[in-house]
Amino acid sequence: MDAAKLFAPFEGTRDPRPIAVVRIAFFTGLLLHFAPSLIWLDVGYGRGAVRTDAWNHWLFSHLSHTPPALVRVFAIVTLLALVAAIAGIRPRIAALVAGFGCYAFASFNSIHLQTLALVPAWAILLLWMICGGGANAYAPRASGEREPSLLGSLILFQILLAVLFSGVEKLLAGWPWSNEMGIVLAYPHGFMVRDWVAALPILHGPVMSTLLTWGTLAVELGTPILLLVRRTRLAALVVYELFFLGIIAMLEVPPLFYFIFASVPVLALDDAQLARLTDVRSWARRWARRRTSSRARRASAGSSGTPRHDRAGSAAPCTAAARQGAPGRPRRTRPSARPT
Repeated sequence: MDAAKLFAPFEGTRDPRPIAVVRIAFFTGLLLHFAPSLIWLDVGYGRGAVRTDAWNHWLFSHLSHTPPALVRVFAIVTLLALVAAIAGIRPRIAALVAGFGCYAFASFNSIHLQTLALVPAWAILLLWMICGGGANAYAPRASGEREPSLLGSLILFQILLAVLFSGVEKLLAGWPWSNEMGIVLAYPHGFMVRDWVAALPILHGPVMSTLLTWGTLAVELGTPILLLVRRTRLAALVVYELFFLGIIAMLEVPPLFYFIFASVPVLALDDAQLARLTDVRSWARRWARRRTSSRARRASAGSSGTPRHDRAGSAAPCTAAARQGAPGRPRRTRPSARPT
């Protein structure tokens, strides 16, 4: 295999819009994830608050002795950095400040922050600090120039590998034979699953839970590979998005999880596919042509069916009038046979 083909996705340039979409979605998810605890600091970071040690023990031990006013300043700076990254203002510097701030507060107390969503977030933040970029579209000073492919491809492969090995882990754990989704859906209200899922009886049957189990394995093992194949990319993208939409709708996962995993696969689209999907004028022209052709078909069907209807409709009254001896039409009589 040619090594140049393996590294081709990481070289050259590409359309700036996909990485801009990922930038907005990712940092918006981080803002929604950290904003509640950073705005109400006394709940999670005040003196005497219940805390858990999950990331950095040194920060966990020393930030507890930081003056509350300084902690408030750190929180404001972190929130402003997240907003700047969303807006596309110096995204590398914003990612650097926001990354260190979020990591420090997560180390200080992670009781309000789910680790499942933060693991890929640290990797994406680190990539953004190193590579930079993502501000050539949907930003105040967007130049519209093409973006280097390195950052987008690294983020894409990092997320696809996480999804793929999540399916491999489930396969090795015996999901197909243990019906794990049935166990997950059996949790009571307020724990792991949404309330409507716990209250819907059809989801708790063995058939539905088995279908969900095998469907999860199929999506996690199949879509990361199919997204890399051009012929199957669009179909795999639709299935992938529906899968993660179902996760956020059924399970109690934070919005950051969905913002990361649902936005990143947009980076798999090449320039031609992206141009075809985002060409509003082309979609409008296709819709107009289909509407015009459907109208023409209905009009032709109506015009071809009208004479037959008229002939049938006009024949029936004439026949009835002839039978009843309607005025204006002479009644036909047979000549009587005269005796010779």
